[in-house]
Amino acid sequence: MQIINLNIKRKSIASLLVLLMMSLACTSDFDAINTDPTLLTKEKIQPKTIFTNVLKSSIFESYNSGTIGEFSGYFANQASGNIFSNADYTSPFNYYRDYIINISEVMRLTANDPQKNDQNAMARIWKVWLYHWVTDAYGDIPYFEAAQGVENVINQPKYDTQEEIYTDMLKELKEAATQLGAQGDQLSFGNADILYQGNVENWKKFANSLRFRLAIRARFASPTLASENISDVINSPLIDENSENASLRTLPPSSSENTNNVNYIWTRELTATTPMFVGFPIMDVMIPTADPRLPVLASPALDGSGSFRGRPIQLLQEEKEPYGQEMVASVGPLLKEETYDIIVMNAAEVLFLKAEAAFAGITGEDPNQLYRMGIQASMEQYAIPETAIHDFLGGATGTLTGTQEEQFEKIVTQKYISTFFQHYQGWAEFRRTGYPRVWIGSDAGVTNGQVPRRLTYPNDEYLKNEANVKAAADRMGGNDLLTRVWWDAREGVPIRHPLQDVFPPN
Repeated sequence: MQIINLNIKRKSIASLLVLLMMSLACTSDFDAINTDPTLLTKEKIQPKTIFTNVLKSSIFESYNSGTIGEFSGYFANQASGNIFSNADYTSPFNYYRDYIINISEVMRLTANDPQKNDQNAMARIWKVWLYHWVTDAYGDIPYFEAAQGVENVINQPKYDTQEEIYTDMLKELKEAATQLGAQGDQLSFGNADILYQGNVENWKKFANSLRFRLAIRARFASPTLASENISDVINSPLIDENSENASLRTLPPSSSENTNNVNYIWTRELTATTPMFVGFPIMDVMIPTADPRLPVLASPALDGSGSFRGRPIQLLQEEKEPYGQEMVASVGPLLKEETYDIIVMNAAEVLFLKAEAAFAGITGEDPNQLYRMGIQASMEQYAIPETAIHDFLGGATGTLTGTQEEQFEKIVTQKYISTFFQHYQGWAEFRRTGYPRVWIGSDAGVTNGQVPRRLTYPNDEYLKNEANVKAAADRMGGNDLLTRVWWDAREGVPIRHPLQDVFPPN
């Protein structure tokens, strides 16, 4: 998915765009983080062209995440075998080559133009969004010396600690939010900004909301860093209604506006011999509460039973019989539409972030009120009828009751549902909190039956940046799937599923 890494010799913008669209097909090769791309200058390409393609390609890649989708518990591949294996996990690391070096180039091209101050801030924000996926997946990664653009290439960048990276990302988001709108009339990305169409206020809300997400993620590792940022951002503009959600809409193949914005699940439904199945964890937390979002996010099994049984991961061959392709639920009608809003961040998540901050005593707000508002925002996003929302909020799940741990589990579980199909987000929150509890089949893999805590560094890094990657792995405790990243610091996780010794569990 290279954008900058193109040997561009065409004279027309039309030809350039054709090349950029062709470049969206994934490649299997893995280049060095700081591969020096063919230099692109302002005369050859405009920042908005790069910006559009980085946004589009990176959002689609986060949506179509394969193995991470199974780690998150949102879906399960009927044909998958042992996914807890020492595979060569390169996809998130390819963000350097495919996206980060390109967004850095947008920053370079807009850095010294007073009329592009807002464009520069938007690029800074998106760079943090990209980096937080990479560091959440691997832990310590190259950051300060990596992918700084085409004029500052370091071929063997050092690996920085995740704590240092998080501290800087939080700073970057604060500064970028302040930078937005600070210099009056600006050149806008306009429709080239496929996230917010150049709306500065929405970008500011997204920056603040993303900062809130990162601060909450860090709170078990560094309560001080988390509370300082939360206390600072809590009164700033945040995404607080669904009309402000950061999202990218897929388009039908026939659309004149479509440039590879096709919903891959819709395409898969037309061509695949088996559906895409929903995972056990998401169904395990929705079925017992008769959640009205269930028939929107999942389709019942094809055997006529009406069952919404989710499929567990790591099943031995003899354990697969109860989970045949006509006996488990598949992804719901919403995800199978030609036009589907791929969510980057939504109001419901922000409300649950606020609920957790209040629950932890960081703010003085009412956690129960925010929790209920989060559920309502999530259901309204999926157009659930008001009566169904009212009934659900009137039930046991609609109020924070029980022990402190039970209340915390409720907040995290409802946030997990609200971020459905944001695979990296679901996996990260499971690791950070221990929820939802995951039932795992008897194929223990190399992790002794545990969901991986991180991805291992790509083999290519040991060939091209050996000293630095080895130092990082040693510092973290080994290049292992069960090595914990810095923010994965909560005691007592993972939390054992109460039916782990029962088969089948559903």
